[in-house]
Amino acid sequence: MYPYIEFLSMEIGTYGVFCVLGGALAFLLALLNRRHSGLDFYDVAEAAAAVIVGAVVGAKVLYLIVDFDTVQHIIREHGMNRETLMDLMQGGFVFYGGFLGGLLALFIYAGLMKMPLQLYLMTIAPGIPLAHAFGRVGCFMAGCCYGIPSEVCGIAFENALGAPNGIKLFPVQLLESALLLVLAVIMEIYYMRSKRHHCVIYLYLFLYPVIRLITEQFRYDDAQRGIFLGLSTSTWISIGIMIVGSILFLMDWRKGFPEPELPEYEE
Repeated sequence: MYPYIEFLSMEIGTYGVFCVLGGALAFLLALLNRRHSGLDFYDVAEAAAAVIVGAVVGAKVLYLIVDFDTVQHIIREHGMNRETLMDLMQGGFVFYGGFLGGLLALFIYAGLMKMPLQLYLMTIAPGIPLAHAFGRVGCFMAGCCYGIPSEVCGIAFENALGAPNGIKLFPVQLLESALLLVLAVIMEIYYMRSKRHHCVIYLYLFLYPVIRLITEQFRYDDAQRGIFLGLSTSTWISIGIMIVGSILFLMDWRKGFPEPELPEYEE
């Protein structure tokens, strides 16, 4: 599609543009939701910064793991030099790596701030699928994370960065983007209207893996995502997240779903 846009005589990657736009909207949504968690502006801003850093690092690390053969090929072809490292750092990110990396960073940040992790999670959670939805549009524009060949409803890329050009491919990126927007709306409505605000986290842990399991059936970039025992890396992670989410839900249910509260500090 349009992997780059020209701005002031510069070429800017559309994937990055949509990721920044989605991240900005998710941040604004977290600011809107913070009144239910009791966190102030700086709490949310610092937590969001920690999540962004952790997400970028995690997304890159998982990409290097699942596409290790390609990484080795690039190093063999071009050698280990500055240009090779820059290419590896600029291209290739895996969402689930970003999700896990962002979660780990938030866990560390909440521990340092001596705050309940749930306070941050429930504030940020509705914005995760929102940001991800824009990121998937960026994937479509760049031509990565592409779908299976389809003459019925496929779209042929002409200058894609990853997808094979000239072949009609199912726009799985746009399908996932639409489903993510629906999930974001569902989560935000629940968060605004429910008395158990922190349970919005379970909506994401249960529903996004379902979305991913559906869209994985339409993906065609297996070589870039890694396959283990016939299933993609993302499929295994989706199953794992649903299992962990179920365990956490049952533990919370046994406690009566108590809402996390801000700790009282001595002045």
